Amino acid sequence: MAGVIFNSNPATSSEPGHGVAARAFSAQYLKALYAKPGAWKHLRNFTADCTAFGESVGLPSFPRLTAVDVTSSTGAVAYENTSITAQTVVINKMKAVAYSVPEYILLQSKIDIKSAFADEAARAVNDAIDAEVAGLIGALSTNSAGSANADLSEAYVYAALGKLSENYVDMSNPDDLVWVLPSSQFAAIHALKGYTNYRLMPGNNTEGSNDVKANILTLMGIDVHFRNDASLTVTSGKIGGLFYRDSVGVAIQRMPSMRQPMPIPGTINTELLTHALFGITTIKQALAVQILCK
Repeated sequence: MAGVIFNSNPATSSEPGHGVAARAFSAQYLKALYAKPGAWKHLRNFTADCTAFGESVGLPSFPRLTAVDVTSSTGAVAYENTSITAQTVVINKMKAVAYSVPEYILLQSKIDIKSAFADEAARAVNDAIDAEVAGLIGALSTNSAGSANADLSEAYVYAALGKLSENYVDMSNPDDLVWVLPSSQFAAIHALKGYTNYRLMPGNNTEGSNDVKANILTLMGIDVHFRNDASLTVTSGKIGGLFYRDSVGVAIQRMPSMRQPMPIPGTINTELLTHALFGITTIKQALAVQILCK
């Protein structure tokens, strides 16, 4: 019947619209699912103009340059014989997000479900790339900080930053750095006084006030991304990472875009699908730190 509006969700999960009927399917709810930007956006990343699985992208890796002495009598300079290393990022990973939506929900929802899905599916692909970043932490062997099966402390946080300092990392721009930490350390990080993003109201500097927010945005001014990936669990507890921009290279085919919605044969459902090709690799281990914790 024309003009009928579904005022409540279908009662059982066997019905196609259960949990996602028009009034429950809101843009605000969808936005809350993937609220934070990806950790990989702080790394050396670029959109690659490639379409084929298995293609490679060249990414130059510059050595640390140092000044050398000049012989005053002759003007001679001793070259260090340094060279730019050619690193390769292979486009060898493909992620897709697919969803089946009953036609009546598409017609009667008060928001544009297709646009909302495209936006959130792109965020889901971003999350998949972050999972790959987390998967690189276990192989980091140059720098380490923290203590196995122990909570992070202020001393361990400084130790991790110190490892980057030892390798002459420029830490003046916090956007060039990112923490990727196991979710088990959420409470421990929140307990570090003065080193979480408390978001206090102006003029209120009292710790423990009602203005303290539950979420943690930064640690030492650097974005924090908590994850619960299996790759962050090791025999001695948990691991996390501190990355500088030039430590990891990410190449993504393009910003994930939604494929044309397609009717699913034999049903009244429409398939919504987006996908992306990307590649990721460690470029300079010396510019990343593996953090031991629990």
